[in-house]
Amino acid sequence: MGKRHDKRKLVILLIIIGTALGLYVFSTFSQKLTKSTDLSDESIGGFKVLDNISSPEFIREYGEPIDRDNNNTYDYFYWKGGLKTASINTDEDKGKIMRLIISSTEDDQFENALQTSKGIKLGSKKADVLKKYGDHYYKSYEQGADIIGYIDHKRNITLEFWCVSGGRVAEIRLDDADVI
Repeated sequence: MGKRHDKRKLVILLIIIGTALGLYVFSTFSQKLTKSTDLSDESIGGFKVLDNISSPEFIREYGEPIDRDNNNTYDYFYWKGGLKTASINTDEDKGKIMRLIISSTEDDQFENALQTSKGIKLGSKKADVLKKYGDHYYKSYEQGADIIGYIDHKRNITLEFWCVSGGRVAEIRLDDADVI
């Protein structure tokens, strides 16, 4: 009976891994097939992907980080106003922003004032996102969120809106498309 139980666990584990891998491949493939959206003017809180957290403008606006998570490739910083950034942590590109994130928690339910360049903010309706950004988007589903994503193939930038039940935006990510 022990061997049968072990085989069952192995099959379940393989199904879980296969499903996760399949979703990742589908998401990546879906991005490649999505028509490009011009995101050249896109920013969150007035800053764009590839700006630098060490620039005088960024420091003037956000000051010192509130908290920090280290990662092998990126440093994740938490800033006043609810902004989170991922920036390169080595060499001449140190501080270059690769990801900007605003998100809500159950405690602050959509209280963040930051927004995209087209005025979408936390708590905005999914329908408003589609109206302002158009219908060239990919869809994904992760961590309980219905994700609508736009990609600028020329600039290698993605903009994702993570929507929760009720069709409200709970997280916005502006990324270099190569960020994992």
